[in-house]
Parts: sequence; C-alpha cells; structure tokens
Amino acid sequence: MSYGWAFVPEAEGFPERHAAKVLAGSLDAVFGSERPPGLKSAVLQGHPAAALVAAAKGADLLVVGRRGRGGSTAALLGSVSSQCTQHATCPVAVIRN
Repeated sequence: MSYGWAFVPEAEGFPERHAAKVLAGSLDAVFGSERPPGLKSAVLQGHPAAALVAAAKGADLLVVGRRGRGGSTAALLGSVSSQCTQHATCPVAVIRN
C-alpha cells in the first residue's frame, strides 16, 4: 500500500495566478507603488535559467537572486545565476537573497 498526495487546482490556471500574485506582492514590497519605468515582470514556465535568458533578450539588465549557503561556498554562484551570467545577451546583476 502506498500513500501520497496530489495537487488539485481550484480552477484552470490556478498555479499561474497564484505565482502572479506572489510576484506582484514581492514587487510591491520592494518598490511600493513607484516601480521603475520599463520594469517588466512575468510568470514563466520551463527551466529557470533558459526561461530567464530567453525573457531577457533585448533587456537592459537581468536581475537574478541567489541563496547564500555560507562558508566557503558563499562566493559561488548557483546553477541558475551562473547560466544566466554565461548566456544572457544583456548585463546580469546577481543579488544575494
């Protein structure tokens, strides 16, 4: 016998709507009602690095976060931020979370 759980969305598009609300809340927390002109945000599906690099085409700057792991690994980039810095066609700012 096995036990588990399954995600049952409340309605079509539920995960995307929830992610969009979280994103909007995060942007509000950082910028309030005065977001910088030209700031674009989107909820995307796919491999994080590939989606970010594709979305940043034509952008002036791509900003990504990274989690600090502490110790000697604090100077290392994570796989997503590393991929973005190597493949993005615009400058990339990596911000420690």
